[in-house]
Amino acid sequence: MNKEIKFSAALAAFGNPGDRFVSGYKEDRPLGELFALAAKAGLSAIDFVYRWDLKKENVNEIKEYLDQYDMKCCAVLPNIFGVKKFARGAIAAKDPKILEETKQEIREVIDITKAIGGNLIDIWPGQDGFDYPFEADYIQAWETMIELLQEMADYDPTMRIGVEYKLKEPRIHCYVATVCKTILLAQATERANVGVFLDTGHAILAYENVAESFALTKLFGNRLFGVHINDARRDWDWDMNVGSVHLLDTMEWLYWVDKIGFNGFYTLDIWPARMNSLEAIQESIEWTKAMRSALDRIGDHKIEAMIAEGNPASSMRILREAIFQPS
Repeated sequence: MNKEIKFSAALAAFGNPGDRFVSGYKEDRPLGELFALAAKAGLSAIDFVYRWDLKKENVNEIKEYLDQYDMKCCAVLPNIFGVKKFARGAIAAKDPKILEETKQEIREVIDITKAIGGNLIDIWPGQDGFDYPFEADYIQAWETMIELLQEMADYDPTMRIGVEYKLKEPRIHCYVATVCKTILLAQATERANVGVFLDTGHAILAYENVAESFALTKLFGNRLFGVHINDARRDWDWDMNVGSVHLLDTMEWLYWVDKIGFNGFYTLDIWPARMNSLEAIQESIEWTKAMRSALDRIGDHKIEAMIAEGNPASSMRILREAIFQPS
C-alpha cells in the first residue's frame, strides 16, 4: 500500500448509542470524556453531527478539545435527517419554507465547520425520497436537489460538499440511493466542490461491489471527498466493525481506495450499541491495518498481475497465503 492512513470516527460512537427500540444501552458521557476516549483510540480526527455533539454554543469548547488532543475536524453533518420538520424532505423539499430552512441549516454548518478548522461537510439526505407510487415528482425533486447544491457550493467555494448516498431508510426509496446516482448529481451541479461521501455499508446495502463503487468515483470526475468505513449484512445498514462480515471484499476496496489516490481520513462509522465503544473502534482500526498489511505482503505489482490474469482460484490461493501466512 502506498501510505499510512489516518482514522476518524463519529464522536457519537463513544457516547450512548441506541436503536429504534432503546434510546441508549449505556450511560451518557460528557464531551470531555468523549474526546479522551477518541484520543485513546488513536484517532487523528473527529466527525460531528450538527446539533448533536457540535452546536453554536460549544464551538469554542470543541476547538479547545481538538487542539488539546491534536485532532482535526474531518467532516460535519447537517442534521437534515433527524428533525421532524424534514419528514417530507430537506434538499428536495416541495415546501419552499422547508427548502429555505434546509439551506440555512447547511449554511450554518459550513460556517461552523470552517470555524473549527474543517473544509468538508457531509450531506446525508435521508429524508429525501418517497414511499408510495404517485407520491413524487421525480424531475422536480432532482432539479431542486441540483439547484440547492449549486447554491450551497457557491456560498463558500472553499468548502467541499460530500453527498452521502443510501438505498433506503428512513424512506423506503431514497432519491440519492447509489454511487452512480450520486456521481450524476454531483456532475449535474457543475461545481468542483460537490462530490461523493461513500459509506461502505451503504454501498453493501445497495448491492454494489464496494471496490467498483470507489473506482467509479475516480473515473467519473475524481469526486471522492469522504469515506465512512464499516461492514454490514446486505439487508440493512448495521454499521458493524470493519471486516467483520465481508473480509475479502473489504480487502479489495482497501486496495482500490489506495489505488485511486484517496488521501483523506478513514472515518469509522460504526455503531457499537452493545459493545465497549473504545474496544470496538480500536479493533476496527487494527483489522483495517491487518488487512492492509496482508495486501502489502502480496504487493501492488502482484495484485495488478492477479487482476490482469483474472484467475479466481489463483487469486484465492495468494490471498489465503497472505492472510493466514502458512509456515
